[in-house]
Amino acid sequence: MAAVRHILVGGNGFLGRELSRQALARGDSVVVVDMAESYNQYPPTPQARVTYVTADISRRGTLDGVALGATDVVHHLATRLITPNHPRLGRDDYFQVCAVHGTLELLRWMKTHGNRRLVFWSSDMVYGPAVTTPRTEQHPRRPFGPYGRSKVMAEDIVAAAVAAGDLTATIFRPRLILGPGRLGILTVMFKIIDKGWPLPLIGSGANRFQFVSVADCAHASLLAADRNCPNRTYNLGSDDPPTEYELLTEFSRRIGSHSRVIRTPGALVKATLRLLHLFKVAPMDPEQFEIADLEVQLDTSAAKRELNWHPKHTDTDLLEAAYRSYKGQHVQLP
Repeated sequence: MAAVRHILVGGNGFLGRELSRQALARGDSVVVVDMAESYNQYPPTPQARVTYVTADISRRGTLDGVALGATDVVHHLATRLITPNHPRLGRDDYFQVCAVHGTLELLRWMKTHGNRRLVFWSSDMVYGPAVTTPRTEQHPRRPFGPYGRSKVMAEDIVAAAVAAGDLTATIFRPRLILGPGRLGILTVMFKIIDKGWPLPLIGSGANRFQFVSVADCAHASLLAADRNCPNRTYNLGSDDPPTEYELLTEFSRRIGSHSRVIRTPGALVKATLRLLHLFKVAPMDPEQFEIADLEVQLDTSAAKRELNWHPKHTDTDLLEAAYRSYKGQHVQLP
């Protein structure tokens, strides 16, 4: 197969760095497009076949100087991450800056250069509460909050461009992406475990929550690129996820923690978190805690059938890998 040039917009983040690694390993070239803040946090590592570009896709014309060939594949990874209580107000506008305005600018740039090949990274947060389990790609989109709403709007923008004949686009809806180096809200849990304190669940923990490996996600992006970005939406998630109680109990055993997993009355805990959220002091965002005791599992059969994609990593392995990297240990997913 001939070498491909991948344009990774938002490519200096967690998924982008893994995607870059995999693309280079197979002989492709990469252009990483990201904001200055990202490069300050994760300085680029100069290497052959990688070009780094500083740009903010929410600003009109910011990509005009970036070369784009008709056969290049654009991977739209850019997003604003959920951070509880930040910003305190105007959260819909905050997420739409990247998801909506950024996507419109990206598609304008692609059309100007005659490029039609897009891989767009959405989120399973577009679904909201489960109507059926596991959720297929046809599940209703009723997101809990502003992050999910912004992704619904971005998906609709991409779909409209496809319908207009401007591009072919593959949309991925991954479950919670984990792997070495991914912390975020997990940092709170890891600190509790390190102290040996009880680890409270939200609810009984009888529900399945499901993760997906960053390495498996990067592989999916390359598989879509190899197939010229089919006009299809795909769920991505691990196989056979355990219940939350089983997951955290086995995880604690593996790392030798003395923390005990504690079941709680989920409705009461979530009511308390909603009250704290009103005062902007909740430790979690509603889009995080509202699904914490729900059955959150995706049907990934379409990706397996049409892309020949198969997840390699289990939920427990991913949680352990994230913890090991949190402790400063070098971990590399195969």
